[in-house]
Amino acid sequence: MARRSRVEIDSEDTELNMTPMLDVVFILLIFFIVTSVFVKTPGIEPNRPEAKTAAEWAPGILIAVNSDDEVWIDKQPYAVNEIRPIVLAMRDENPKAEAIIIGDREAHVGTVMAVQELLADLQINTRISTE
Repeated sequence: MARRSRVEIDSEDTELNMTPMLDVVFILLIFFIVTSVFVKTPGIEPNRPEAKTAAEWAPGILIAVNSDDEVWIDKQPYAVNEIRPIVLAMRDENPKAEAIIIGDREAHVGTVMAVQELLADLQINTRISTE
């Protein structure tokens, strides 16, 4: 019988099992995807009115109102009476979400106020954006 040296046996039997590491990586990836909050942009950039005092705020819901009284949510235009189910769906995704309304300088105040009242009815903390 041929006798193998100990060095040859060790080099042949050495393997690195990557399965546990891949399991941990996938679990971490799933955790970060589930816990992340995605901010949906309104889709337009209106000319905002100026304000004397302003504070930074990071909302989860962005709603824009342009001068044609279109309400933009997630890059789609809507009429004021069409946005309730969309805002409800966004609130269901993130129950603690706060909203900001970006009103165009030329937008009708009634449209911006209607959006703000709708958000207040849904108990979403809301602010109006200015420059």
